[in-house]
Amino acid sequence: MSADGGGVSVSSFDVGAVDEFPEESITARTVGDVEIVVIRQGGEFVAMPDRCTHQRYPLSDGELLEGKIKCVHHGATFDLKSGRATLPAIKKIQLFQVAEADGRVMVTLQEL
Repeated sequence: MSADGGGVSVSSFDVGAVDEFPEESITARTVGDVEIVVIRQGGEFVAMPDRCTHQRYPLSDGELLEGKIKCVHHGATFDLKSGRATLPAIKKIQLFQVAEADGRVMVTLQEL
């Protein structure tokens, strides 16, 4: 489903069954033409672009820490609740809305 809100495009995508995402996992998915990672930690889901904001290395091969994902290439971390970055990355990462519906994981992408 898509909606247009004054130049903002919003689309929701079914990225798989809840059981396809084990606890403490980082799973790469492509939705539309966007590569994302879906993270499951503490029973909650988080989705973000599969690229570190520092030098665009993939986060799908990253390391999951408590409340953060770490880019293994240069050590930048991103907070799973706020997207806040630590050095060497200085730009916050975009977080996508994630919902569970009928045993499925739905990710909503918003693009300007």
